[in-house]
Amino acid sequence: MNRNDFLALLERPLRETVVTIDGSNYLLREMTEEQGTEYELSLQDKKGNVNYATARRALIAMMLIDDDGNRMVQHESELRRLPRSIAGKLFDECQRLNRYETGEVKELVKNSDGADD
Repeated sequence: MNRNDFLALLERPLRETVVTIDGSNYLLREMTEEQGTEYELSLQDKKGNVNYATARRALIAMMLIDDDGNRMVQHESELRRLPRSIAGKLFDECQRLNRYETGEVKELVKNSDGADD
């Protein structure tokens, strides 16, 4: 691969996928590298600890889009009342679309526990 081929990747559209749950369609768009870093940094509080519930909602919030490509919600807190069955399926697909290995987000959380001890 040469430099021009590599730079062309930067112009490639992000992958999108539709997740159908109980007859409703949810559109998810993969994150850019920059957005992935923003997501991972957003998981940490000032002490470096991470809340897994927040991690799940934050990933969904960053990826869930409407038909025009706009984010459906701007903050994970807007998803607090989302049924767990829907959140779980969306979260699983978000991980797959962004190539997080199964449990990798949980591992990020686990590794943060006691980081300041």
